[in-house]
Amino acid sequence: MKSQKPVLILCTFVTAIACLLLFTPSRLHAQTADVSTARQAGAPAPQSPQDAAKAIRDEALHQSARTGDLNSLRARLREGADPNARDAAGRTALLDAVAAGQIDAARMLLDSGAKANITSSEGRTPLIEAATLGHLEITQVLIHSGADLNIPQRGAGTALETAERNGHNDVAALLRQAGARSSGRSVGDTVCVRPWKGDGYCGTVEAVHKTAFQIRVTKIVGCENGCAARPLCSAGRPVGGPDGIAVGELVGAVSSCLTHTGVQP
Repeated sequence: MKSQKPVLILCTFVTAIACLLLFTPSRLHAQTADVSTARQAGAPAPQSPQDAAKAIRDEALHQSARTGDLNSLRARLREGADPNARDAAGRTALLDAVAAGQIDAARMLLDSGAKANITSSEGRTPLIEAATLGHLEITQVLIHSGADLNIPQRGAGTALETAERNGHNDVAALLRQAGARSSGRSVGDTVCVRPWKGDGYCGTVEAVHKTAFQIRVTKIVGCENGCAARPLCSAGRPVGGPDGIAVGELVGAVSSCLTHTGVQP
């Protein structure tokens, strides 16, 4: 009986080694599979020290652009911050500077290689941002830096359209002077207001404020006996006939009344 104890200990030791050899590979395989699954699920890879430092520089650049801190902005650019890097919201530092009205920061970024036509992840250009907010001087800076006047943003339109829609007539005039393409219902365009079964009037747009248009009537279409007054389409006056709106008059109408735009005079 005494001789069985060493044998028992030996068997136990051998069994433990066998178990270790049996389960360790499968455990390692399971861990490897877990890592692989996590990567396939989109888990972010560990960031290198260089990438982490770059992310910090780029975020500081955006912050400096928003606040107009030129000393900080200059320092970040010298450190190698990318002037065209997008932040988590998909915006560039130039877009942030324009939105905040920081004209000197915008100039510095453009001089340092920021692209005037780079868009946000939503398709907004710095020029559309400036036009939307009515920043006249920044609009001028962007135009001189080669900004494309006619890039549209889905749902917003071009810089000219957004300027007109928001009532920034000075910005709209600057864009038209620089050669921005008309939307077909910009100042100077011919439009028609013909919601009376095809009858109505046509004229030249003289002013736009958001959705309100001032139209100089150049032609009465139909309405021989007068078309009934409509508050939104004829400023509450009849069109044509003996007492209605006539050629040469200035009439107010809203955008929903414009039945034809970009009409050839």
